[in-house]
Amino acid sequence: MQNILVCQTGGWIGDMVLLTPALRALKCAYPESNVTLLLRPLVVDLMKTHPYVDTCIVDTKNRGRYRSLRELTRRIRRAAFDVAVVLHPTSFRNALLPFLARVPMRVGTNVNGRGMLLTASRKDDTSVHEVHRYLRVLQLLDIDTSLDSLEFWHTDTERRIIQDLLNAEDVSSTDRLIALNLGTTWRTKQWDIANFAAVIEQIVHLAPDVRIVLTGSSNELALVEALPTSLPIINFVGKTSILQLGALLERCEVCLTCDSGPMHIAAAVGTPTISLFGPTSPVRHKPHDTGHTIIEKPVECRPCYKRTCQRQDTPHLCMKEISIGEVVNALEIKLHQKAPIV
Repeated sequence: MQNILVCQTGGWIGDMVLLTPALRALKCAYPESNVTLLLRPLVVDLMKTHPYVDTCIVDTKNRGRYRSLRELTRRIRRAAFDVAVVLHPTSFRNALLPFLARVPMRVGTNVNGRGMLLTASRKDDTSVHEVHRYLRVLQLLDIDTSLDSLEFWHTDTERRIIQDLLNAEDVSSTDRLIALNLGTTWRTKQWDIANFAAVIEQIVHLAPDVRIVLTGSSNELALVEALPTSLPIINFVGKTSILQLGALLERCEVCLTCDSGPMHIAAAVGTPTISLFGPTSPVRHKPHDTGHTIIEKPVECRPCYKRTCQRQDTPHLCMKEISIGEVVNALEIKLHQKAPIV
């Protein structure tokens, strides 16, 4: 197989990080192949530099659902792909496009009636981590899926940029750093900003030798503005690219975060996380590999995977039940583990 189409228009940064073991397995199995990734605009800047992706096709849907479907089908047909690997776990459109484009071999999971569009399929499994959910599809092609480690593809260029930014904040290359990622894509996954403020206040007191850096996109600037201005933080929210964020998180000893894309980037660069889970399941979405602390509460309605909380009595109870004290304690443990030897 020389020309491979991978379909995953899930659209979130974390999805793309978790996709990497599958993309690597494909490229290792067919090292001379051209791997093209069908994706959404939000992640194209990240994935166009991916080490296991040769080409990107962006599904913008900006010309209407049906017109864009026809145009994208023609483009895929002209590319003459040998195989389409449908890695979006549920999208009917992701399976329909290679079917209409007459890609001769089409593999993926049989959900939402997609099996009739695929030449080989298997039952989906939502009881495994998303990394393995992707890798299971490649087993339909008899590809070795034993290597499941994450990667992130920032370079020394991004590392130098981050160190320059840190130097401007009077942070040396040996200073200790904690990353606090304030935001997340769903309101239901968000921990209250007042809680983050309280954690910062306590950590500054308990570990005065540690600097705290805030991470996040420009969409989360309002969260920073809600923090007390007196807090001694380094604000990098909206000031780094995604690849630079990888270099920054690599520089940190630990990352405190809700379920988010930066959580997966931290795991990919080897930084331990303290991850706060509410409406989603850590079984599927926890930071991959070891060394991470998961904080979750046994609220009966979770995991619900709702972007809007349905509880009428105590909205967002699953996140509200996570206490400031247990988060501070988890941070203390991580910092003690990483403390320099005197």
